[in-house]
Amino acid sequence: PDCTLDNLQGEPLTLSELRGKRVVLNFWATWCPPCEAEMPHMQKYYEKYREEDNVEIVGVNMTYANEKLERVEQFLKSYDITFPIVLEQTEAVAYQYEIMTMPTTYMIDTSGKIQKQIIGPLDLDALRENVIQLD
Repeated sequence: PDCTLDNLQGEPLTLSELRGKRVVLNFWATWCPPCEAEMPHMQKYYEKYREEDNVEIVGVNMTYANEKLERVEQFLKSYDITFPIVLEQTEAVAYQYEIMTMPTTYMIDTSGKIQKQIIGPLDLDALRENVIQLD
């Protein structure tokens, strides 16, 4: 499903605007240890393969679950995260994507169709393997 969420600066990011790229849509929270373990792998993959694999990573922080914006900013800074992070503040997108566990990652192909849902953390190799399978 298409969705629009704001980044930390309050600017909207709409999923459908990323058509033509592969998309890794990752739902996470700062209080989630597996999410924390996964974050450096996401960043490393983004730095190394973003251009080559024609991919965009979008991290959806589950801020509706009592997150504070300052905590999210601290978390991202501590891992030098440079890929887009948007804030889920109302549960609407989490409901659309049926998020029950974090992290949950969706692999979306260049036409905007979900090809795979992965529950649990991913490492660099698993990210690359799943992304290059997308057409």
